[in-house]
Amino acid sequence: MALPHLVKHIYNNGTEEVIRRGKKIHAFGFVELIEHDELMSSIVFRVKDDSYATFYKVYIQKYDDAKMMNLRCSCPYNLGDICRHEAAALLRLQDMADKNLLTSDAIQYDQRHTVAKMKDINLKMIRLFASPEIIDHAEKMLPTGKARIVKSGDERVEAIITEGSTEYPVVIQKNDEKNFDTSCTCVETEHPLCVHKTMLFLQLLNNHGAFYFDSIRNWDKEKNKLLQIYGYSLQDDLTGKFEFNYKDGKPFLKLLDPSIKRVASLPSRMPFIKPEYSFKKEPVVAEPGREEVAEEKLLRLGLVFNFNENKFPGFSVDAVQGIADETGSTFIEKIEKLDLTKFVNTDSYTEGDKQLFQQIRKVQQVEINKYLNRNSPFSGFWENIIQTEGEELPEETRALISEYLHPKLKKMMAEQAGNSLLYVLPRGKTFKTAELVNVELSESSLSPLFKVVAVQDHFEIECKAKLGSLELSLHENECDSSLLFLYNGILYSWENTDAILRTESFVKKGNMVLTKENWTDKMRDIILPLAKEYPVEFDKSLIKEVMDGNPEVKLLLQEKGEHLVFQPVFSYKGFDAKPKDKERILVADGDKILMIKRHVTEEQAFLQKLQSLHSNFIYHAETGCLVLKGIDVLKNNWFFLFVDAMKELKVSVYGFEALKNFRFNTARPSTHIHVSSGLDWFDAKVEIDFAGQRVGITDIKKALAGKQSFVQLGDGTFGILPDDWLKKYSLLFKVGEGRNDKLRLTKFHMSVIDELYENKNQEELSFNLDAKYERLREFKNIPDTAPPAEVENILRPYQVSGFQWLNYLNDVGWGGILADDMGLGKTVQALSMLDHYKKTNEQLRAIVICPTTLIYNWQNEIKKFTPSLTHHIHHGNARIRKTEELEKYDIVITTYGTLRSDVQLFMKILFDYVILDESQAIKNPASKVTKAAGLLVAKNRLCMSGTPLQNNTFDIFAQMNFLNPGLLGSMEFFRNEFATPIDKFGEQEQKDHLRKLLYPFILRRTKEQVAKDLPEKTETILFCEMQPAQRKIYDAYRNSYRDKILGTIDEQGIDKSQLTILQGLMKLRQICDSPYILNEEEKLPNESIKLEELTREITENIGEHKALVFSQFLGMLALIKEKLIAQNIPFEYFDGSTSTVDREKAIQNFQNNDNCRVFLISLKAGGVGLNLTAADYVYIVDPWWNPAVEQQAIDRTHRIGQTKNIFAYRMICIDTIEDKIMQLQERKRILAKELIADDTNFIKALTKADVEYLFS
Repeated sequence: MALPHLVKHIYNNGTEEVIRRGKKIHAFGFVELIEHDELMSSIVFRVKDDSYATFYKVYIQKYDDAKMMNLRCSCPYNLGDICRHEAAALLRLQDMADKNLLTSDAIQYDQRHTVAKMKDINLKMIRLFASPEIIDHAEKMLPTGKARIVKSGDERVEAIITEGSTEYPVVIQKNDEKNFDTSCTCVETEHPLCVHKTMLFLQLLNNHGAFYFDSIRNWDKEKNKLLQIYGYSLQDDLTGKFEFNYKDGKPFLKLLDPSIKRVASLPSRMPFIKPEYSFKKEPVVAEPGREEVAEEKLLRLGLVFNFNENKFPGFSVDAVQGIADETGSTFIEKIEKLDLTKFVNTDSYTEGDKQLFQQIRKVQQVEINKYLNRNSPFSGFWENIIQTEGEELPEETRALISEYLHPKLKKMMAEQAGNSLLYVLPRGKTFKTAELVNVELSESSLSPLFKVVAVQDHFEIECKAKLGSLELSLHENECDSSLLFLYNGILYSWENTDAILRTESFVKKGNMVLTKENWTDKMRDIILPLAKEYPVEFDKSLIKEVMDGNPEVKLLLQEKGEHLVFQPVFSYKGFDAKPKDKERILVADGDKILMIKRHVTEEQAFLQKLQSLHSNFIYHAETGCLVLKGIDVLKNNWFFLFVDAMKELKVSVYGFEALKNFRFNTARPSTHIHVSSGLDWFDAKVEIDFAGQRVGITDIKKALAGKQSFVQLGDGTFGILPDDWLKKYSLLFKVGEGRNDKLRLTKFHMSVIDELYENKNQEELSFNLDAKYERLREFKNIPDTAPPAEVENILRPYQVSGFQWLNYLNDVGWGGILADDMGLGKTVQALSMLDHYKKTNEQLRAIVICPTTLIYNWQNEIKKFTPSLTHHIHHGNARIRKTEELEKYDIVITTYGTLRSDVQLFMKILFDYVILDESQAIKNPASKVTKAAGLLVAKNRLCMSGTPLQNNTFDIFAQMNFLNPGLLGSMEFFRNEFATPIDKFGEQEQKDHLRKLLYPFILRRTKEQVAKDLPEKTETILFCEMQPAQRKIYDAYRNSYRDKILGTIDEQGIDKSQLTILQGLMKLRQICDSPYILNEEEKLPNESIKLEELTREITENIGEHKALVFSQFLGMLALIKEKLIAQNIPFEYFDGSTSTVDREKAIQNFQNNDNCRVFLISLKAGGVGLNLTAADYVYIVDPWWNPAVEQQAIDRTHRIGQTKNIFAYRMICIDTIEDKIMQLQERKRILAKELIADDTNFIKALTKADVEYLFS
């Protein structure tokens, strides 16, 4: 697909700077393809700027049509005809065209000009540009028929190669991109290099080496640059002073005379030449005795079409300037012709004149010559374009000049149509002001009109110029140029370049005369093709018959990339027409013209019916066809509907056999599936055929894996899998393992089988299932099981349902995820199930794996709800290392970190149950803890998590693979089939499939769903265990203060020791938050288990709920703020120092902004006057002895207007002052409730035994 007009457009419209930078951007690889629509010939590139790290989009439309091509760039520099990004994009597009990357059609090469993209003569690249046969033929020709070099120099080689009796002129030269332009007269079309070009390349390579073209390059410019360093040039006598050596074909300067030194600036013999101005302003001298009056004169630019040029195109465009009147519409003094080869100062021009000046420069002869040199690199070999006076230019060169000038003249006429300073200089007149004639420029274009008339014994074709309803003879043109038409003082342009070339021959040769002998041939070869492009009027005697009537409609299917093209063809008594053909069909019939008038109304009616069949049809205005994307053809059984509709309209559809990607079989699939059950699996025997052509399971699975709704059949056609078929069976094929003509599914795929069973079609589906299947089907209606007596009166209704669901999973051998919202009692449901299991089976061996902070919560829940179950915490350096010791307990509680370390120990135990609490900890399949969990041997497995899917769909894979291996297939299968389509593209079908697979194995209830079963307020202790570093600091301070306080009590009594006691208690409480917040001279490290646990709670557990976080210590709130910022979690904050205005803003944002989910508040500042009903979770980071203050904080959410159930969590470090205060409060519950209102009262209520206990 050769598109030379792309590069032409760059050089034709771009400045030297734009072209240079565009090449630079392309060379650096800064042009990236974003989108390509082959059918619409449109393409979008993403282009990085060469100066800034900025990307812009370049849109190119109609790139295959030089006349219609349109460019648009999103950059701010796109002020002229073309910017550097557009130039780079066009170069990239040309590169893609050269490599045949734009279309699937076979590329056709024209040997008159092909490009070999290599920087030097490279044998490997030559083999890529030519076929092996061409290489062999060229090598055989070399010994006997060497190329005769006619000329070599300036990186250009011209040669003659004789093959047989034919001589082939061959030209090879380096182009601006330093690749090779090549030309030959042979007819090779399949490869860029023909045998003659290949032979010449091989000959040059063998005789002169790979860098031969560098050695014949004219290096004068580079040599002068080297000599200028010493103040010399090639015009100077260099004998004995300098010498040039060559390395890899490039010149290097050698200094022979050591007395010659480098110069710091240009030598005096190369003086700076000031630019010459084309006009001078003489100073104005005031007359004596008269007051000087400043008069501002208006300098304007005029345009002159000079028709004194003898060479094509018969005119030149000159610029004149002079002083204009106040209106700027007339020159009032003599005007001056500008020499455009020199510098012209345009500072005093108006903006309009500056724009006109640039337009005039672009149509000067020097610019035309540049265009010819770029676009006709080899014309000098056969047709010398530098002509002598009176000699006519060859047609190819005239066409290139017309191609260059016509769009610029047309643009000039459109923009300067209202300018009054426009002139023509008639032929034979000298360039004087008096000889110039005013002229108007017209925005309207002329079009050619052809008439065929009978004249006695012959026919003539006459050409006229049509302007609206006016017909003008070509001889009425008052100027001698075929590019322009001067009539009645108005200058017109032609509608396109082709019109110029067609009318030019009539101007020179007059009417075309056709004899009756050659009439038939000329009519077929000239007149009828002409009639397809332009209006042609025929003599009435030539018209044989005019026919009218309803057409026979045919529909031709074609494919263009990913589109299917529906091309209507209307046949009138055997003569075909397409929608965009002319309304009259002209057909040669002997020596007459058969004219057929089409029934356009009927044709439009059919097009509308066809378009109404699909809402996504695209109307292609240029061809009149309809286009549909391949994916839309296959959706919702549309193709079958289309075939039926065409049969109903009695429209024949052609082109199926020529399609490659859309060779559809119109038969609907016949399906029969027989499902049977085994020990732990289901088998589905599958039979599918399309009108007798059978399809294997492997082919169906392959099609579905490739997200295709069709499968290739034995005859090469594609059988369409209708949408209703895919909806019913695709999940079965995706999860089933193919074995010959059967699909095998595990017992975990029960939901897939059950859906087929529920919606079975007797003709398509049959079942042979055993009794166990009926037990599995109970997952929709789980049987009632009475909970253990200890918890029967404690469990809420939804918790009883959860308990029964867990028991059902145990009965059928499935693993599941209990995914209730945080605070709904997942732990008590699991413990009830374990208690029931032990009572039923008379033994229990279970292991609970949870985060470190939840170890003691499990311990307390066991003690509270199922005290009959024995338990053991397996954690810390002193933990048990023997299996027989662990097997003594009903429940072993451990952490994920300990599991990773002791997995070899746990693998020796056969557990009845493995429970993973906060199971999102194993969401990464590649992590060590996930792999360790998978190695545990257990009869049953259970996961517990309020957020099993935290970030994306892939989070569920490892958890479900731990519970029910094989349910979701391999990791790669799950990622490609579910995770990527759902997370990146939001594909609803994949969501539905995944939901069908998972719903028997996940039980989730939200707070809103079970609100009626919940108390208004639930308060829970969140136990935290310090890490060793934090514990070490705590123990050190505790021991220090214990000795100090007890000594003071012994000396002064407890009443006088209250201040010291209070200080010690405050320090220990701060360490429980973080040692970092202690007010010490040397800052202690930020070791905080509460900070870690609180962050985990917010990021993993509260989901879309809102939470209040209270702390008495501003230092701790500051640490929480830092953590939330690091985690990119939006929050609000206030303490006692926050102003009333800022406080109100924070409250309103938290209440009304769904993205703000956390509010940090100091305990004292948040005690009164707040109403924060948007929150339903409350965290007391550092609870203390005064429950009333904490209760006030919790009640910030529990106000009038609150519609949610409140969950409050007090965070307490195990075996610390906080833990002991809580136990002390239990001992002194009445005192704490009635008397202790503040810190002072609390200290007063302590005995020495209490102090010893607190600091123990």
